[in-house]
Amino acid sequence: MKRIIFILSAFLICLSSCNNKQKKADEEGKQDVINSTLIEVGQQVPEFSYITLNSDTLNINDLKGKVVFMNFFATSCPICIKELPFIESDIWATHKDNENFELIVFGREHIAEEMITFKEKSNFTFNIVPDPGRKIYSLFAEKYIPRNVVLDREGKIIYQATGFDDEEFAKLKETIANELKK
Repeated sequence: MKRIIFILSAFLICLSSCNNKQKKADEEGKQDVINSTLIEVGQQVPEFSYITLNSDTLNINDLKGKVVFMNFFATSCPICIKELPFIESDIWATHKDNENFELIVFGREHIAEEMITFKEKSNFTFNIVPDPGRKIYSLFAEKYIPRNVVLDREGKIIYQATGFDDEEFAKLKETIANELKK
């Protein structure tokens, strides 16, 4: 009987230890995301220019007056690939005809030819912009994708998040919809 109690006690201690290790790892992961993020809600968007797949050069400041949603992804990121169809169906399809809305999806570390092929294969209709060398991404973060940023009409960051889950995606959609109502 003592042996059974000892084994059960050892098992419970081990289980508790594993849960504590997982909580600590989760907390460290969240802190690493925070530490790698170079922007904050409330600040102006960093200045940058980008080249569209149509070879047009635009500056982020050209979009002042619009609510801008930026997504950073890579084709090698499974979570990014899972998120993009929801961006197409739940955000782009809802707001694409609104002249006060702009969506820019940046392909982190991708060149134009890769993005053209990816867009055609995936049947996405939103704007995809290549970001070879992470030139634009590096203004926002050091690592972790997918990463979403929303700007108000003055170019101020009003939302930013990393990763993809239902709860956070609902916040993203709500932020965009509320800002467009203003």
